[in-house]
Amino acid sequence: MARYDPDPPFGAVLRRLRTDRRFTIEEAAQRGGVTANYLGDVERGQRNPTMKVVARILAGLQVSWTQFAELLDNSPEQKAP
Repeated sequence: MARYDPDPPFGAVLRRLRTDRRFTIEEAAQRGGVTANYLGDVERGQRNPTMKVVARILAGLQVSWTQFAELLDNSPEQKAP
């Protein structure tokens, strides 16, 4: 049985957005003004970026805050068992 995690699957949603747009991690990182290693760490949940960095990453992926928030809210990982 899956355990409910109250924290949004932030990095998983970013990864899904990136792969849906067919960006490599290097392309997405460059577009967002971060390093590929940093973006990879964010996607794996190993880093907590500031709002400013998140804004740059989302801009690079051409995603609005509203779209991102909706994806977080509707993520299958967010559903309680």
